[in-house]
Amino acid sequence: MTNKVDSHVSGTLSELDLEVVRAVPPGGNWRDLPEDFPSQRVKQIRVGASSGGGSRSTYYGRLRWDRPAYTVNTFITRPGNGCFIHPAAERLITAREAARLQSFPDDASFVGPLRARAKQIGNAVPPLLAYHIASHVPTGPVVDLFCGAGGMSLGFELAGHTVVAAADHDRHAVAAARLNAKDGDAVELLDLADERTLRRLSRQVKERAPDGVAALVGGPPCQGFSTAGPCRIGDERNLLVRTFLTAVRLMKPEVVLMENVPALMWRGSAFLEELIVALGKLGYQTEYALLHAEAYGIPQLRRRLIVQGTRSGGPVWPAPTHKMRDPAFPRFQPTSSESRPPKAVSVRDAIGDLPHMEATDLDELAPLGDAKTNYQRWCRGLIDVSELTGPTRPGSYGLADGSH
Repeated sequence: MTNKVDSHVSGTLSELDLEVVRAVPPGGNWRDLPEDFPSQRVKQIRVGASSGGGSRSTYYGRLRWDRPAYTVNTFITRPGNGCFIHPAAERLITAREAARLQSFPDDASFVGPLRARAKQIGNAVPPLLAYHIASHVPTGPVVDLFCGAGGMSLGFELAGHTVVAAADHDRHAVAAARLNAKDGDAVELLDLADERTLRRLSRQVKERAPDGVAALVGGPPCQGFSTAGPCRIGDERNLLVRTFLTAVRLMKPEVVLMENVPALMWRGSAFLEELIVALGKLGYQTEYALLHAEAYGIPQLRRRLIVQGTRSGGPVWPAPTHKMRDPAFPRFQPTSSESRPPKAVSVRDAIGDLPHMEATDLDELAPLGDAKTNYQRWCRGLIDVSELTGPTRPGSYGLADGSH
């Protein structure tokens, strides 16, 4: 149970940034700035939007208390790369507030300078999303590749699984994952692109889980496919999807779960198709789904592609527990029989008990106000995850165009 938190620090703002923060209302963005606003960045966004280059509707955005946040990415320290202005205070959201919006509990640790912590939080799989998925995977030993700060591992551990191995190449992320894991010794700093390293890890896994691996999970880097940047088909990081496939061949898990950005369905369709065909040849029945984070009680509009392969029976997808906002590709989204699901968890529900005044140092402990929502109570360790989510149920799933 925690009543104080660390990492309650936000990015430093320039005088021009402060003008933006003061001018943009809750729910607003760069369009609320004067036409003659003296920022080259804003001018570039205006030109891009007017020429059909995308609205960039979240850029220089301010959050609203009564709605979920937009996607929390690695740029929470900059106002011009997302919707990260606090709903009421004249600042950006802090690293701890971003972690709450990503569904990390308050005892989760992040390591290094603010920029490193922002990357750990923004790149993570939301633990609550991982928990809902993991609740429908038979419990057993799990391997988490490209683990980052351990969001996927945490979700699987909450669902009763045991993480026997986890790895990433980022030293700060690995240090955080070791602090967040039940068994910190299971987390290693490794270059997973090196097949010799991958084979050594596979041998270690067989020693730790002699009866086999229940699930191999992971989120290979997505920058080459993400709509947040230019599509670079030749980006070397894209090839790590194949590294993940090599790990499947070596470890032979019962269930395979790979998380990535939705754009993998079109920008990286060749990699996605290659993965699915290869998994089929290895004996896995494979489907992919586009999960909406807010539909699983996470206070954030985040869409993630999940590829799931199973050796026995078909994949089981979690039923949504909350109302979905602005469904994208609904035929790839599991549905619930719940006719009137509760509304999505809001920014206020998530961070309303955190102080408006940020801390002066990342390691300074900032006091919390009274917990007024179950989400806040869960983040603080006052209630169990089952009390927050209720029973997890399998969802109905059509997947008309995505089943292989």
